[in-house]
Amino acid sequence: MHFLKYLMGWAITAALVACGGGGGSPGTTTGTSGAGSTPAAGTPTLVIELVDAAGVKTNFVSGSGVTARATVKDAAGAVVAGKLVTFSADAALIKFSPTSGQVLTDANGVASIQMSPASVTAGGAGSLNVATTVGTTALTGAFDFQLSASNVALTALDLGTGALAAFGNRAVSVLATINGVAATNTPIQVTFQASCGAVSPATVTTDNTGKASTTYSASNVACAGSNVSVSASAPGAVVVQGTIAVQAPQATNVEFVSATPQLIYLTGSVGATQARLSFRVVDSAGTPLQNQSVQMALVTNTGTGVSLGTVGNSSPLTLTSDANGLVSVPVFSGTVPTSVQVRASLVSNTTIFANSNALTVASGRAVQAAASLSVGKFAIEGFNIDGQLTEFTMSLADRQGNPVPDGTQVNFVAEGGVMIPASCVTSGGTSSCAVQIRSQGTRPANGIVAVLAYVPGEEDFVDANFNNIYDSGETFTDLGNAYRDDNDSSAYDSGEFLVPRAGATTCAGGTSGRANTCDGVWGPVDVRKQANVIFATSAANITGTLTNTVVGTSTLGSLEVNIADTNGNSMPTGSAISVEVTSAASTGCAAKLPSSVIPNRYTSFQQTISTEKCRNGDRLTVKVTAPSGLVSFRDFTVP
Repeated sequence: MHFLKYLMGWAITAALVACGGGGGSPGTTTGTSGAGSTPAAGTPTLVIELVDAAGVKTNFVSGSGVTARATVKDAAGAVVAGKLVTFSADAALIKFSPTSGQVLTDANGVASIQMSPASVTAGGAGSLNVATTVGTTALTGAFDFQLSASNVALTALDLGTGALAAFGNRAVSVLATINGVAATNTPIQVTFQASCGAVSPATVTTDNTGKASTTYSASNVACAGSNVSVSASAPGAVVVQGTIAVQAPQATNVEFVSATPQLIYLTGSVGATQARLSFRVVDSAGTPLQNQSVQMALVTNTGTGVSLGTVGNSSPLTLTSDANGLVSVPVFSGTVPTSVQVRASLVSNTTIFANSNALTVASGRAVQAAASLSVGKFAIEGFNIDGQLTEFTMSLADRQGNPVPDGTQVNFVAEGGVMIPASCVTSGGTSSCAVQIRSQGTRPANGIVAVLAYVPGEEDFVDANFNNIYDSGETFTDLGNAYRDDNDSSAYDSGEFLVPRAGATTCAGGTSGRANTCDGVWGPVDVRKQANVIFATSAANITGTLTNTVVGTSTLGSLEVNIADTNGNSMPTGSAISVEVTSAASTGCAAKLPSSVIPNRYTSFQQTISTEKCRNGDRLTVKVTAPSGLVSFRDFTVP
């Protein structure tokens, strides 16, 4: 009897206490009803178990994952369907699917959830905790598990099929497995590398099928025409690799890049006589292509003497593009001003070509007939005052009327004052340059300062056969040595500045050259021009004649006035002129002044001042005010 009671007591206790949860045995947990309730005849139960992919119960969680199942029954032992069950575990060890860890029991009272290692590096043991509620009874349970070692492998590397176009893109992928099963539940980071080009992104995580996918790009010109090795690696896995054949690039266009400089000058000129033309070979994506054969040829060269590659060559050349797809060729000027074009075409397909922008070959050296020297202010107040300035501009051209090269230097010498600076160079394609003269130091007694400008050039000639070069027997202008004609005698006089050059041939003199210093042959020469500037006095010399005529009841007259500086030259340009009338008898005498300033000139200034209603004794005062403010005046009395 006591033994029977003992057995009955053990059975009741087993329904209230959890049975063993390790070693693969299912775990059961019971709970109590809410406070104040009457206990049921039985107790709800919660049974926990893990099963692998084959349905075998286990307490090991492998890399491919297991299924955790919780069976819920009520106090009467009947299964409870549609009941919310919550699973939880250490997130560093385990992850669930669904990630919330919450599922409902099915018609058999079973709640199932997928468990897998949180990562391939996760290891050790842990507890699976399960909780639910049946009626007012809260049920909880735990199941101890062990993480099994994960054997990661990469398989099925997919690099696509067929050759990849140069600079093209292609999807690549690899399958990751854990212990021989696709890593559908455990994410694995896979890193891709390529021997040429780029993989982007280089590191990717497997998706829910265990596949890691990315994109390979043959982005480097060096990849074209080669087999590119692509590899995939993951922690703990053996590296897998394969190759992608990349097609050789196809040139589809030739582009003109530059001409440096864009303007060159005739052979023998002081300017640049050589330019470099550059072209680029590209494919359909605009990517430069290396090692492409390109033929360079002059589009037209008849009679111009332009050379390609080397001086004297006019035949086409074949060149190879460099790492930047560039081909460059020098072009040398000839003897005729012209526009030059060079065509660059693919040897493999001559219908693909480009012409250079027009390269201008301008003629070069200055000639005497095309030179001129201009002066800003012809007269400055420099005879008595230092620091007064005016500008001299030398303008040049070749025998065809083309600009001389930038950088052509012009030298200046002056009879008095100082040149600021003593030389200038042409720039900006203007074929001219300018300097200033400043009043100081030596002043010629007559106030007239001679300025000579000279520049290396060539003698004029008559091009009888129109080849733009001098040929023996053609007429030319033989120039003697350049000099500065200080006394305006139109001949060289002792003591005047001279540019010494070899030559003793008889030739005419004049301002273009010292007589009998020619060399008798056509060639280089100093192109020269002279201009004068007046260093004018501040004081004016005013002279004139006043006439007065009575016509009926009217009186008309005029004052012929001459205004000069004290040396007989023009007063400083811009000096002011005024006239004042003084009439003691208030006759209404008036005077009309045609010009109120001294214009830009070298010589004295004359003008007629008209008068009316002037009577005997009326006075006209002519005043001249220099730029410095000095006033000179002269009275004229009406007869």
